Amino acid sequence: MQKIIPITDLQRAAGQIVTDLTAADDSVVITHRGRPAAVLLSAERYAQMESDLERLDELELIGMVESARAARASGQTLSHDEVKKRLRKRAAGAPKRAGRARR
Repeated sequence: MQKIIPITDLQRAAGQIVTDLTAADDSVVITHRGRPAAVLLSAERYAQMESDLERLDELELIGMVESARAARASGQTLSHDEVKKRLRKRAAGAPKRAGRARR
Protein backbone atom coordinates (compact mmCIF):
# COMPACT_ATOMS: atom_id res chain seq x y z
CA MET A 1 0.00 0.00 0.00
CA GLN A 2 1.29 3.43 -0.90
CA LYS A 3 1.91 5.88 1.93
CA ILE A 4 1.46 9.62 1.57
CA ILE A 5 3.35 11.91 3.91
CA PRO A 6 4.05 15.62 4.03
CA ILE A 7 7.59 16.81 3.46
CA THR A 8 7.85 17.99 7.08
CA ASP A 9 7.36 14.37 8.24
CA LEU A 10 10.15 13.31 5.89
CA GLN A 11 12.43 15.97 7.37
CA ARG A 12 11.68 14.81 10.90
CA ALA A 13 11.82 11.03 10.38
CA ALA A 14 13.83 10.38 7.21
CA GLY A 15 15.75 7.44 8.72
CA GLN A 16 12.63 5.63 9.85
CA ILE A 17 10.84 6.26 6.54
CA VAL A 18 13.77 4.84 4.57
CA THR A 19 13.95 1.83 6.90
CA ASP A 20 10.24 1.22 6.38
CA LEU A 21 10.71 1.43 2.61
CA THR A 22 13.32 -1.31 2.57
CA ALA A 23 11.25 -3.53 4.86
CA ALA A 24 8.06 -3.24 2.80
CA ASP A 25 7.79 -3.16 -0.97
CA ASP A 26 5.89 0.11 -0.97
CA SER A 27 6.49 3.60 -2.20
CA VAL A 28 5.99 6.83 -0.31
CA VAL A 29 4.49 9.91 -1.93
CA ILE A 30 5.93 13.09 -0.47
CA THR A 31 3.60 16.07 -0.51
CA HIS A 32 4.59 19.71 -0.46
CA ARG A 33 1.88 22.18 0.47
CA GLY A 34 -0.69 19.43 0.12
CA ARG A 35 0.27 18.37 -3.40
CA PRO A 36 2.34 15.37 -4.54
CA ALA A 37 5.93 16.49 -5.08
CA ALA A 38 8.10 13.36 -5.09
CA VAL A 39 8.06 9.60 -4.67
CA LEU A 40 10.46 7.56 -2.55
CA LEU A 41 11.05 3.88 -3.18
CA SER A 42 13.62 1.35 -2.18
CA ALA A 43 16.78 0.98 -4.23
CA GLU A 44 15.79 -2.63 -4.98
CA ARG A 45 12.38 -1.61 -6.31
CA TYR A 46 13.95 1.19 -8.37
CA ALA A 47 16.46 -1.23 -9.91
CA GLN A 48 13.61 -3.62 -10.79
CA MET A 49 11.68 -0.79 -12.45
CA GLU A 50 14.76 0.19 -14.47
CA SER A 51 15.23 -3.42 -15.55
CA ASP A 52 11.56 -3.69 -16.54
CA LEU A 53 11.77 -0.49 -18.59
CA GLU A 54 14.89 -1.73 -20.39
CA ARG A 55 13.10 -4.97 -21.26
CA LEU A 56 10.08 -3.05 -22.54
CA ASP A 57 12.39 -0.98 -24.75
CA GLU A 58 13.94 -4.17 -26.11
CA LEU A 59 10.50 -5.66 -26.84
CA GLU A 60 9.39 -2.46 -28.57
CA LEU A 61 12.53 -2.47 -30.73
CA ILE A 62 12.02 -6.14 -31.61
CA GLY A 63 8.43 -5.35 -32.62
CA MET A 64 9.57 -2.44 -34.78
CA VAL A 65 12.18 -4.59 -36.53
CA GLU A 66 9.63 -7.36 -37.17
CA SER A 67 7.17 -4.81 -38.54
CA ALA A 68 9.82 -3.31 -40.83
CA ARG A 69 10.82 -6.75 -42.10
CA ALA A 70 7.18 -7.60 -42.85
CA ALA A 71 6.71 -4.27 -44.68
CA ARG A 72 9.83 -4.91 -46.73
CA ALA A 73 8.77 -8.47 -47.56
CA SER A 74 5.36 -7.26 -48.76
CA GLY A 75 6.82 -4.40 -50.82
CA GLN A 76 5.45 -1.62 -48.61
CA THR A 77 8.73 0.28 -48.56
CA LEU A 78 10.33 3.01 -50.63
CA SER A 79 13.81 3.08 -52.05
CA HIS A 80 16.22 5.79 -50.96
CA ASP A 81 15.96 7.43 -54.39
CA GLU A 82 12.15 7.49 -54.21
CA VAL A 83 12.25 9.14 -50.79
CA LYS A 84 14.67 11.78 -52.08
CA LYS A 85 12.39 12.47 -55.09
CA ARG A 86 9.34 12.87 -52.87
CA LEU A 87 11.18 15.18 -50.49
CA ARG A 88 12.42 17.36 -53.38
CA LYS A 89 8.90 17.50 -54.81
CA ARG A 90 7.44 18.45 -51.43
CA ALA A 91 10.11 21.11 -50.86
CA ALA A 92 9.53 22.60 -54.33
CA GLY A 93 5.79 22.86 -53.71
CA ALA A 94 6.02 24.18 -50.16
CA PRO A 95 5.45 27.89 -49.60
CA LYS A 96 8.59 29.83 -48.77
CA ARG A 97 8.91 30.73 -45.12
CA ALA A 98 10.28 34.06 -44.10
CA GLY A 99 13.59 33.61 -42.37
CA ARG A 100 14.78 35.51 -39.37
CA ALA A 101 16.77 38.63 -39.94
CA ARG A 102 20.40 38.11 -39.03
CA ARG A 103 22.36 40.63 -37.06
